[in-house]
Amino acid sequence: MPGKLEIALVAHNDRYDDDDPRWHAQTAALVHDLRAEAGSVRLDRTPVPGTKGAADQLILSLGSAGAFSVAVQLLGTWLKRDRHRSVELTFTDAAGNRRTVRASAENAGTDSLAPLIEAASELAREP
Repeated sequence: MPGKLEIALVAHNDRYDDDDPRWHAQTAALVHDLRAEAGSVRLDRTPVPGTKGAADQLILSLGSAGAFSVAVQLLGTWLKRDRHRSVELTFTDAAGNRRTVRASAENAGTDSLAPLIEAASELAREP
């Protein structure tokens, strides 16, 4: 994959609050698996205006087709473990368009990630 695909990932769960220790453990496990298997993962914290908090998002920097494939498999597996989980993935495609894909436990096995896979394929074809 000549171009590097950077994906901003925000995990959601409609059962737990964002500050619930059980949710922190679940997202920590996802981060651990992505770092161990797919490569570069960093945490970006964006201050939320009007609050003392920040919005967290993971940035996956995938530089090979193998890393991308592993990341997609890990996300699908992680989503399927709990029907209350979902992820929002934001990336820039080869044409420079910013795209957002949402996947949940319910649609993780379908083509919900097709736009992301297509963007990675386009980057792989770039000279």
